[in-house]
Amino acid sequence: MSYEVPLFQPAGLVATAVSLATKQFFCVRQSTSDNAVELCDTDGELILGVVQNKPAANAAANIMMAGVTKVEAAETLTAGDHWGVGAAGSAKKVEATVTGADVGDYVAGVVLEGAAAGELATVTIGVHTYRVEAQ
Repeated sequence: MSYEVPLFQPAGLVATAVSLATKQFFCVRQSTSDNAVELCDTDGELILGVVQNKPAANAAANIMMAGVTKVEAAETLTAGDHWGVGAAGSAKKVEATVTGADVGDYVAGVVLEGAAAGELATVTIGVHTYRVEAQ
C-alpha cells in the first residue's frame, strides 16, 4: 500500500491554463509563468515535484518537492530502483549506467515500495537528484 511523508510543499503554486485535475500523483515542471506548474511531457526531464491534489486550470496546485510521495508508475517499479519521469508525467525506472537510453535522464529519487504500470508506487523525492551522464 503506497504512503506519503510530506516534508516540503510550497504555497502559492498554481496549475497553468491546462487542468491537472486528472493528474494527481504525476510529475510536474516549472512553467514559463511565475509560480505556475505544468505536466512533464519529456522523457527524463528534471521535475519540480509531484502533484498532490487535483487542481483545475489556474487553480492552486499542491506540489510535493521533498519527502516521500506516491507517484503513478509508467512501468513496473521495484523497491530500490532509481526513478525519473517518463514522457507522460508518470514514473519510470532509470538505469544509472554510462551508456544506453537513460543517459541524459534525471533521477528524481529511489523507489521505496514498487508498483505495476498504472498503479501508485511509494518513492523518495528531493532527497537526491542527479543526471545520468556518459563517460
